[in-house]
Amino acid sequence: MDNKQEVVECIRKFNRFYTVLLGFLNQNYLGTGYSVTETRILFEISRQEGISAKQLCDLLKLDKSYMSRMIRSLENNGSIYREVAASDKRRNCVYLTDKGRTEVLGLVETTNKDIYQLIETFDMDVCGQICDAMELILDKFSEISKERR
Repeated sequence: MDNKQEVVECIRKFNRFYTVLLGFLNQNYLGTGYSVTETRILFEISRQEGISAKQLCDLLKLDKSYMSRMIRSLENNGSIYREVAASDKRRNCVYLTDKGRTEVLGLVETTNKDIYQLIETFDMDVCGQICDAMELILDKFSEISKERR
């Protein structure tokens, strides 16, 4: 690469390819009826039961009103519920319902299967190269992400 514009174009090319490859642009992500954003919110709630909407906004870099609509939608379909925090009555905590837990397990299983199908023809050397490249991307962009906080 000779200049930063070529790097920008390379990153954009990869992003366009990857978002289509993994189906991120489908409103019905992985055939679940959820968008990518909704599935990510469910996943984060499963990792941190009792997380607040504000914490989700900060974590996922989403607008407060958009997050509110997403939470209301997930609550209306029975995947999550809210409770007022015992430590701060102004704060709502979000939890998965049994339905939500089942859905998250299904999402993880489906995602794992889809990714496995992508890599099943690769030998372990190629898999290692892919993981090394992804680790490099994560490391470098994580540094930038920390600086922006």
